[in-house]
Amino acid sequence: MEVAMDSLYGKNTIKNLFGNEKLADLILDHHNVKIKPQVMNVPRKKIVIEENTVHEFFYFIKEGIFILKKGNQIVDLIGPTSVIGLYDLFVGEKASLSVISLTPAVLVKIGKEELLAKIFSIQEGAIFHINYMHIALNSLISHRNLLGLPLKKRLLKVMEKLAINFGSEDQEYYYLPKEMTTRIVANYCNCNVNTITKIFKEFVAMECLLSTSKPYILNRKKIENYYSVCKD
Repeated sequence: MEVAMDSLYGKNTIKNLFGNEKLADLILDHHNVKIKPQVMNVPRKKIVIEENTVHEFFYFIKEGIFILKKGNQIVDLIGPTSVIGLYDLFVGEKASLSVISLTPAVLVKIGKEELLAKIFSIQEGAIFHINYMHIALNSLISHRNLLGLPLKKRLLKVMEKLAINFGSEDQEYYYLPKEMTTRIVANYCNCNVNTITKIFKEFVAMECLLSTSKPYILNRKKIENYYSVCKD
């Protein structure tokens, strides 16, 4: 019985059946409850949702990277297949975060009432939202844990994370997108820009960072060596 329950409600099963990709399929599926999605091209630095305002739409991200901010602090970044606005599920609810485009983006805009009707028209609809919030909570906790690390290690770990989630990697290097500026990295690390700039120069001298110029490129072997010996 235990094996059967795990196969029904295990982490991988929920991810496969109710992850963002499946939510996208549901949004674009015209069976059952029909919705009218609108494709939008969004420029850089566009405020899609503003904190403490009521928003009437959800936005599925087809392309692009977005910043989630609480006040002036970056709390998370999201990209393709994520849905903007699901933090605030209810109609008339004020937004808990601001959402701003970091790159040019393509969004699918859906009316909040339409999508809620679509989701809750199926028996397991609530699981989509539960799974979304579970992923979001884990991301916030993971980042909170990173903020507790010593500054230099924190900075390298955050840059690794940004490269893996939004850039690229090979056996030798992590490549951050060019949009990940010193100011963005500093804010996400909860640190002063001038301090980060100084540390970047130290990383270049240690060969952990190839250059202080964007796009930032990390040497995987050098940073692993640094982790093994660093005490600060």
